[in-house]
Amino acid sequence: MPKLTSSGSDSYASSAPGYQSAGLRTNQAANPSLENQEVDCLSKPTQVGSVYGGDESTTAFPETTTSSTVHWSTSLQTVLDQPPSALPRQLILGGLAFCIAFVGWAWFGKIEEVGHAQGQLIPKGDVYKINPIDPGKIATIAVKEGQEVKAGQVLVALDTTVAAGEVVRLRQALAADKGELTERQALIEKARLEAQTRNRISAAEQQVQAMTIAQAKTNATTTQAMIAQLRTDAAAQRAQLAELKPLAGTDRELLAQLRQDAAANKARVARLKALVKQGAISRDYLFEIEQAARDRQSMVTKGLVGEGMAARNRLFEVKQALGDRQTTLVKNQGELQQALAEAERLRAGLAQKQAEGESAQLQAVQQTQQLEVEANRLKAKIAQTQTLLASTQAKLKQGVLTSPVDGVVSALNVPNKGEVVQTGQTIAEVAPHNAPLVLSAILPNREAGFIKVGMPVQIKLDAYPYQDYGIVPGVVGSISPDAQPDKQLGPVYKVEVALAHNSISTNDQIIPLKAGQTASAEIIIHRRRIADILLDPFKQLQKGGINL
Repeated sequence: MPKLTSSGSDSYASSAPGYQSAGLRTNQAANPSLENQEVDCLSKPTQVGSVYGGDESTTAFPETTTSSTVHWSTSLQTVLDQPPSALPRQLILGGLAFCIAFVGWAWFGKIEEVGHAQGQLIPKGDVYKINPIDPGKIATIAVKEGQEVKAGQVLVALDTTVAAGEVVRLRQALAADKGELTERQALIEKARLEAQTRNRISAAEQQVQAMTIAQAKTNATTTQAMIAQLRTDAAAQRAQLAELKPLAGTDRELLAQLRQDAAANKARVARLKALVKQGAISRDYLFEIEQAARDRQSMVTKGLVGEGMAARNRLFEVKQALGDRQTTLVKNQGELQQALAEAERLRAGLAQKQAEGESAQLQAVQQTQQLEVEANRLKAKIAQTQTLLASTQAKLKQGVLTSPVDGVVSALNVPNKGEVVQTGQTIAEVAPHNAPLVLSAILPNREAGFIKVGMPVQIKLDAYPYQDYGIVPGVVGSISPDAQPDKQLGPVYKVEVALAHNSISTNDQIIPLKAGQTASAEIIIHRRRIADILLDPFKQLQKGGINL
């Protein structure tokens, strides 16, 4: 192997920039005479045999002799003594190719910039929140978080001992009030019936009394008419009596005359008898005279006696009738006075009965009104008790919290019995079945600047590693307008991501997703060239006023 001079080595070193060194440049500067020697050596190349794979025609640097030899370090001399092989050229070409490929990749390649959000799956729409109407203590927890429930199924039961006791007390009070109300209503009905009966009896008595009064008035009127008729008849009989009295006097006068005639006839007969004795007249003539006198006397006597008797009888009858009329008149006058007095008494009795009827009716009305007031009071009390009972029963029913729909218990905030819950406190949440799931996530403020509705999202479920189960695609459905404070992340925005499907598949098996499962969302904000990302630090420096 030919030994290379220092000038030859420098020339080679100058032709191969990869092998230049600071030490070589120093020696050259220290020995300026070497530069001339290098020129001579380079102008006389020598053909040497191939030492490192070349042939005899390979041009090598000839061995030169100089008046002075440069002494190098052993390691550097070894490097200088060995000419370069083809491997460095291949490495250089490979490096150039890599650089070209890298530049092309950096220029044309793009990287996705994503925003990361954490959250959990919830049903789209409202989740049914179960909360008590009144405060209470948890007595029974009938479900577990994640359990499927049916509509009306009991979730949590509160302690309703006090409410149940109040319901029993109110029911007893309600039954007692209803019983008392029934009694009052029966008394009201009885009072009404008694009042109606008394009114009917009083009306009947008053009607009878009125009829009696009317009859008494009729009788009095009749009696008055009879009295008037009796008075008229008495007056007529008095007139007839006045007419009959003279007839009775004439009869006595005729009787006296007859007596005189009888005496005269006796005297005549006596004279005739004397004449008969004297024979002046016959006895037959005397007998005829006596017989004629007797006949006349008998006829007169009979006529007078008959007329007298008739007159006397008529007079007696008239007197008797007049007496009867007077007696009847007096009697009728007494009866009239009695009838008038009875009518007055009946009128007074009727007025008294009417007053008594009105008083009884007024008392009945007052009693009925009093009973109705008590009944109304009882009705109001019953209505109030029923309202309290309904309210207490509602509280008792509300103490048993049930699921409003078929679904899944997505949250159960009271894991232990005996806990006291307040009004409006959310005890459980029920997610309805068949509701599409969405990812409700929070996004840090620093990553929310470029998020827009409709951006694509890649969802990775914590329960299913995405390396095995893949990812679930989705899109941004909504973003909260304002940031909300978070203890760990600071200001955050709520993001709702709509899932493309509610299941994942692996090995031909479809696994449905469930509400409450946690997941992370990678929101693809935009795609940037790799070169821009690599140049970002330099751009930042330029923006900072540093000239590169």
